[in-house]
Amino acid sequence: MATDARLSVGLPKHPKTKKLVKRLGQAAGWNLVCLILWVASDRSDGDLFGMTEEDIELAAEWTGEDGLFVKTLIEVKFLDAADGAYRMHDWDVHNPWAAGAESRSAKARWNAAKRHHGFAEADRLVPEYAAIRNASSNASSSGAAEEQQQPSNAPSPSPSPSPSPSPSPSPSPSPSPLDLALAPSAPKPRKPAADAKEPAPTTATWNSYSDAYELRYQTEPVRNARVNGQMAQLVARLGAQEAPHVAAFYVGHSAQFYVRDMHSVGLLLRDAEKLRTEWATNRHMTTTKAQQVDRTATNGNAFQALIQAAEAEERANGQR
Repeated sequence: MATDARLSVGLPKHPKTKKLVKRLGQAAGWNLVCLILWVASDRSDGDLFGMTEEDIELAAEWTGEDGLFVKTLIEVKFLDAADGAYRMHDWDVHNPWAAGAESRSAKARWNAAKRHHGFAEADRLVPEYAAIRNASSNASSSGAAEEQQQPSNAPSPSPSPSPSPSPSPSPSPSPSPLDLALAPSAPKPRKPAADAKEPAPTTATWNSYSDAYELRYQTEPVRNARVNGQMAQLVARLGAQEAPHVAAFYVGHSAQFYVRDMHSVGLLLRDAEKLRTEWATNRHMTTTKAQQVDRTATNGNAFQALIQAAEAEERANGQR
């Protein structure tokens, strides 16, 4: 699902829009905008398969004659119709970001599954992205195979004439063990340093944070030296066992200041202990809740003072 749609600055002056407004009135332009936004939100690939004329007109907030808005959209080429199915015309061209929303979401879920379970399990858990990935891989393999089968355009060298027939060369003898021992050996491939090391203590925490971030924002979080340092401090403060859970919990937090800062690692580090307590108790402490607790405590203190004063007065009266 996309959260916004692209509207060209030339939409009001486009001939198709002018025809739509001329035939149905100025309000039809607004109905078109409503339909575009609804499609981006609910049918982000632009395919309206299974929807009736009534469904489309309800999505567009159309209140005029039944069927007239859809009929006019088809006539002016805002909508394609074939065999009773409808599709927004050239949707992937005019709204490429919205059109790719489902694919990006599937990719984020596939990447998250791959980090924790490997390629095969990721393909099983997210088959829609696995199909896209495999199709892309097959296309690349086919292209490479076709390239190898192409005949070479370079002319083959013509054999130089020989004045007299020469005897066929005898097959060369197999190399002896001594020859093999003296022959220079090919350099051994260097083993990547990352393979020889244990995963960094922050790896699990970063993966947990990154997976949750991709699912929420449909993009990968920024990672640089500063973020790496903050992650290391977070793990040092919370421990390697709890830090990944707290990081994922934080990205799902709905507190206004976290959302406004788009769940940066800096705020995660700043409020590490607070977030750990909220994760452990499954309670989100917001500003409003804190104010309510403070008012409750203040009122309780006031009543306690009155109760103590009353008890002291009763004791004084009893002693008289």
